[in-house]
Amino acid sequence: MSQKILQINFTFSGIARSELEQAWLPAAQPIAETPGLRWKVWLMNENEHECGGVYLFDDEASVQAFLASPIVAATKDAPILSNASVKIFDIMEAHTAITRGPVGDRLASANGRSKTFGRMAEEAYRAVPTIKPADAQRRQKRETGLLVIDVRDAADIAQTGTVPGAANLSLGSLTYLADNEVPESWRDPRLADRSRPIITTCILGPMGAIGGKLLRDMGFANVQILEGGVQAWIDAGLPVAKNGAT
Repeated sequence: MSQKILQINFTFSGIARSELEQAWLPAAQPIAETPGLRWKVWLMNENEHECGGVYLFDDEASVQAFLASPIVAATKDAPILSNASVKIFDIMEAHTAITRGPVGDRLASANGRSKTFGRMAEEAYRAVPTIKPADAQRRQKRETGLLVIDVRDAADIAQTGTVPGAANLSLGSLTYLADNEVPESWRDPRLADRSRPIITTCILGPMGAIGGKLLRDMGFANVQILEGGVQAWIDAGLPVAKNGAT
Protein backbone atom coordinates (compact mmCIF):
# COMPACT_ATOMS: atom_id res chain seq x y z
CA MET A 1 0.00 0.00 0.00
CA SER A 2 1.42 3.36 -1.06
CA GLN A 3 -0.05 6.52 0.38
CA LYS A 4 -1.01 9.32 -2.01
CA ILE A 5 -1.28 13.08 -1.72
CA LEU A 6 -4.22 14.69 -3.52
CA GLN A 7 -4.26 18.44 -4.17
CA ILE A 8 -7.42 20.16 -5.41
CA ASN A 9 -7.45 23.93 -6.01
CA PHE A 10 -10.09 26.33 -7.32
CA THR A 11 -10.45 30.01 -8.10
CA PHE A 12 -13.40 31.58 -6.28
CA SER A 13 -15.35 34.73 -7.20
CA GLY A 14 -18.44 36.65 -6.18
CA ILE A 15 -18.10 35.73 -2.52
CA ALA A 16 -16.06 36.91 0.45
CA ARG A 17 -13.62 34.62 2.22
CA SER A 18 -15.71 34.52 5.38
CA GLU A 19 -18.81 33.54 3.41
CA LEU A 20 -16.92 30.80 1.55
CA GLU A 21 -15.52 29.38 4.78
CA GLN A 22 -19.00 29.34 6.30
CA ALA A 23 -20.50 27.71 3.20
CA TRP A 24 -17.91 24.93 3.24
CA LEU A 25 -18.12 24.17 6.96
CA PRO A 26 -20.97 21.61 6.63
CA ALA A 27 -18.84 19.63 4.16
CA ALA A 28 -15.97 19.17 6.60
CA GLN A 29 -17.49 16.28 8.56
CA PRO A 30 -18.60 14.23 5.51
CA ILE A 31 -15.13 14.66 4.02
CA ALA A 32 -13.57 13.57 7.33
CA GLU A 33 -15.57 10.33 7.06
CA THR A 34 -14.24 9.54 3.56
CA PRO A 35 -12.88 5.96 3.43
CA GLY A 36 -9.10 5.88 3.17
CA LEU A 37 -8.62 9.57 4.04
CA ARG A 38 -6.00 10.16 6.75
CA TRP A 39 -6.20 13.96 6.85
CA LYS A 40 -7.08 17.07 4.88
CA VAL A 41 -5.57 20.55 5.16
CA TRP A 42 -7.88 23.29 3.88
CA LEU A 43 -6.15 26.03 1.89
CA MET A 44 -7.04 29.68 1.29
CA ASN A 45 -5.25 32.50 -0.55
CA GLU A 46 -7.58 35.46 -0.28
CA ASN A 47 -5.38 37.83 -2.30
CA GLU A 48 -5.28 35.48 -5.30
CA HIS A 49 -8.86 34.24 -4.81
CA GLU A 50 -7.62 30.65 -4.63
CA CYS A 51 -8.83 27.91 -2.32
CA GLY A 52 -8.75 24.15 -2.04
CA GLY A 53 -7.13 21.42 -0.03
CA VAL A 54 -4.35 18.89 0.36
CA TYR A 55 -5.38 15.35 1.29
CA LEU A 56 -3.49 12.25 2.42
CA PHE A 57 -5.05 8.97 1.28
CA ASP A 58 -4.09 5.38 2.06
CA ASP A 59 -3.79 4.44 -1.60
CA GLU A 60 -4.66 5.26 -5.22
CA ALA A 61 -8.02 3.45 -5.03
CA SER A 62 -9.16 5.67 -2.15
CA VAL A 63 -8.18 8.79 -4.13
CA GLN A 64 -10.12 7.70 -7.20
CA ALA A 65 -13.18 6.78 -5.14
CA PHE A 66 -13.15 10.22 -3.52
CA LEU A 67 -12.76 11.99 -6.88
CA ALA A 68 -15.82 10.09 -8.13
CA SER A 69 -17.88 10.98 -5.05
CA PRO A 70 -20.90 13.33 -5.00
CA ILE A 71 -19.00 15.74 -2.72
CA VAL A 72 -16.34 16.42 -5.35
CA ALA A 73 -18.91 16.57 -8.15
CA ALA A 74 -20.98 19.15 -6.26
CA THR A 75 -17.89 21.23 -5.51
CA LYS A 76 -16.83 21.29 -9.16
CA ASP A 77 -20.34 22.36 -10.20
CA ALA A 78 -20.53 25.23 -7.71
CA PRO A 79 -21.00 28.50 -9.68
CA ILE A 80 -18.64 30.45 -7.41
CA LEU A 81 -15.74 28.10 -8.23
CA SER A 82 -13.76 27.76 -11.45
CA ASN A 83 -10.38 26.67 -12.86
CA ALA A 84 -10.33 23.39 -10.98
CA SER A 85 -6.87 21.83 -10.64
CA VAL A 86 -6.59 18.21 -9.53
CA LYS A 87 -3.14 16.67 -8.93
CA ILE A 88 -2.05 13.37 -7.38
CA PHE A 89 1.43 12.91 -5.91
CA ASP A 90 3.50 10.01 -4.60
CA ILE A 91 5.25 10.55 -1.27
CA MET A 92 9.03 10.40 -0.87
CA GLU A 93 8.75 8.56 2.42
CA ALA A 94 12.37 8.56 3.60
CA HIS A 95 12.75 12.30 3.02
CA THR A 96 9.35 13.01 4.62
CA ALA A 97 10.24 11.00 7.72
CA ILE A 98 13.42 13.03 8.19
CA THR A 99 11.48 16.29 7.94
CA ARG A 100 8.81 14.97 10.35
CA GLY A 101 5.97 14.90 7.84
CA PRO A 102 2.72 13.44 9.25
CA VAL A 103 2.63 10.41 6.94
CA GLY A 104 3.32 6.68 7.12
CA ASP A 105 4.01 5.24 10.55
CA ARG A 106 3.89 8.70 12.14
CA LEU A 107 0.10 8.24 12.00
CA ALA A 108 0.17 4.77 13.54
CA SER A 109 -0.82 5.72 17.08
CA ALA A 110 -3.48 8.17 15.92
CA ASN A 111 -5.11 5.42 13.88
CA GLY A 112 -5.07 2.80 16.61
CA ARG A 113 -2.13 0.90 15.11
CA SER A 114 0.25 -0.13 17.87
CA LYS A 115 4.01 0.05 17.39
CA THR A 116 5.78 -3.29 17.09
CA PHE A 117 9.44 -4.25 16.68
CA GLY A 118 8.84 -4.98 13.00
CA ARG A 119 7.06 -1.69 12.36
CA MET A 120 9.73 0.29 14.17
CA ALA A 121 12.40 -1.42 12.07
CA GLU A 122 10.46 -0.73 8.85
CA GLU A 123 10.15 2.93 9.79
CA ALA A 124 13.87 3.07 10.56
CA TYR A 125 14.84 1.56 7.22
CA ARG A 126 12.69 4.14 5.44
CA ALA A 127 14.27 7.01 7.35
CA VAL A 128 17.95 6.02 7.44
CA PRO A 129 20.05 4.85 4.47
CA THR A 130 21.87 1.51 4.50
CA ILE A 131 25.44 0.66 3.54
CA LYS A 132 26.79 -2.69 2.31
CA PRO A 133 29.49 -4.42 4.40
CA ALA A 134 32.22 -4.06 1.76
CA ASP A 135 31.49 -0.34 1.41
CA ALA A 136 31.48 0.07 5.18
CA GLN A 137 34.89 -1.60 5.43
CA ARG A 138 36.30 0.70 2.74
CA ARG A 139 34.98 3.70 4.64
CA GLN A 140 36.54 2.42 7.86
CA LYS A 141 39.94 2.29 6.19
CA ARG A 142 39.85 5.82 4.81
CA GLU A 143 37.75 7.71 7.42
CA THR A 144 39.43 7.84 10.80
CA GLY A 145 36.44 9.60 12.35
CA LEU A 146 33.90 6.95 11.31
CA LEU A 147 32.18 5.39 14.33
CA VAL A 148 30.62 1.92 14.02
CA ILE A 149 28.16 1.13 16.81
CA ASP A 150 26.94 -2.39 17.63
CA VAL A 151 23.74 -1.89 19.62
CA ARG A 152 23.53 -5.43 21.00
CA ASP A 153 24.22 -6.40 24.59
CA ALA A 154 27.84 -7.30 25.30
CA ALA A 155 27.01 -10.97 25.96
CA ASP A 156 25.46 -11.33 22.51
CA ILE A 157 28.43 -9.68 20.82
CA ALA A 158 30.81 -12.02 22.63
CA GLN A 159 29.08 -15.02 21.06
CA THR A 160 29.38 -13.89 17.44
CA GLY A 161 32.04 -11.21 17.32
CA THR A 162 31.45 -7.92 15.57
CA VAL A 163 32.91 -5.39 13.16
CA PRO A 164 36.52 -4.63 14.15
CA GLY A 165 36.72 -1.35 16.03
CA ALA A 166 32.97 -1.19 16.68
CA ALA A 167 31.78 0.51 19.86
CA ASN A 168 29.38 -1.52 21.99
CA LEU A 169 26.65 0.95 22.91
CA SER A 170 23.47 -1.00 23.62
CA LEU A 171 20.20 0.18 22.15
CA GLY A 172 18.76 1.04 25.55
CA SER A 173 21.79 3.04 26.64
CA LEU A 174 21.89 5.13 23.44
CA THR A 175 18.94 7.14 24.70
CA TYR A 176 21.16 8.84 27.29
CA LEU A 177 24.69 8.23 25.98
CA ALA A 178 23.84 10.34 22.92
CA ASP A 179 21.86 13.00 24.80
CA ASN A 180 23.78 16.27 25.18
CA GLU A 181 21.32 17.56 27.79
CA VAL A 182 21.87 14.89 30.46
CA PRO A 183 24.70 15.22 33.01
CA GLU A 184 28.08 14.93 31.32
CA SER A 185 28.95 11.79 33.28
CA TRP A 186 26.06 9.98 31.56
CA ARG A 187 27.23 10.79 28.04
CA ASP A 188 29.62 8.97 25.73
CA PRO A 189 32.21 11.47 24.43
CA ARG A 190 32.30 9.63 21.11
CA LEU A 191 28.78 10.92 20.50
CA ALA A 192 29.48 14.57 21.27
CA ASP A 193 29.69 15.60 17.60
CA ARG A 194 26.29 15.51 15.86
CA SER A 195 28.03 15.62 12.45
CA ARG A 196 30.24 12.58 13.09
CA PRO A 197 29.72 9.79 10.53
CA ILE A 198 28.14 6.75 12.20
CA ILE A 199 27.19 3.24 11.07
CA THR A 200 24.88 1.23 13.34
CA THR A 201 24.55 -2.54 13.38
CA CYS A 202 23.39 -5.63 15.26
CA ILE A 203 23.53 -9.29 14.23
CA LEU A 204 20.94 -9.13 11.40
CA GLY A 205 20.17 -5.42 11.00
CA PRO A 206 16.74 -4.47 12.45
CA MET A 207 17.98 -3.51 15.93
CA GLY A 208 20.83 -1.57 14.36
CA ALA A 209 18.27 0.16 12.15
CA ILE A 210 16.22 1.22 15.17
CA GLY A 211 19.40 2.50 16.80
CA GLY A 212 20.27 4.46 13.67
CA LYS A 213 16.80 5.99 13.58
CA LEU A 214 17.11 6.93 17.25
CA LEU A 215 20.38 8.74 16.56
CA ARG A 216 18.86 10.46 13.52
CA ASP A 217 15.93 11.63 15.64
CA MET A 218 18.42 12.97 18.22
CA GLY A 219 20.07 15.19 15.63
CA PHE A 220 22.87 13.06 14.18
CA ALA A 221 22.99 14.02 10.51
CA ASN A 222 25.35 11.40 9.05
CA VAL A 223 24.01 7.98 10.06
CA GLN A 224 23.84 4.75 8.06
CA ILE A 225 22.69 1.21 8.86
CA LEU A 226 24.91 -1.79 8.09
CA GLU A 227 22.86 -3.75 5.57
CA GLY A 228 22.28 -7.29 6.84
CA GLY A 229 24.09 -6.58 10.10
CA VAL A 230 27.16 -8.38 11.41
CA GLN A 231 25.95 -11.64 9.86
CA ALA A 232 26.18 -10.08 6.40
CA TRP A 233 29.66 -8.81 7.32
CA ILE A 234 30.68 -12.37 8.26
CA ASP A 235 29.05 -13.85 5.14
CA ALA A 236 31.05 -11.40 3.01
CA GLY A 237 34.24 -12.93 4.40
CA LEU A 238 35.29 -9.78 6.22
CA PRO A 239 37.37 -9.96 9.41
CA VAL A 240 35.56 -10.12 12.74
CA ALA A 241 36.65 -8.96 16.18
CA LYS A 242 36.08 -12.09 18.26
CA ASN A 243 36.72 -10.40 21.57
CA GLY A 244 33.69 -8.16 21.14
CA ALA A 245 33.34 -4.42 20.76
CA THR A 246 34.99 -1.59 22.65
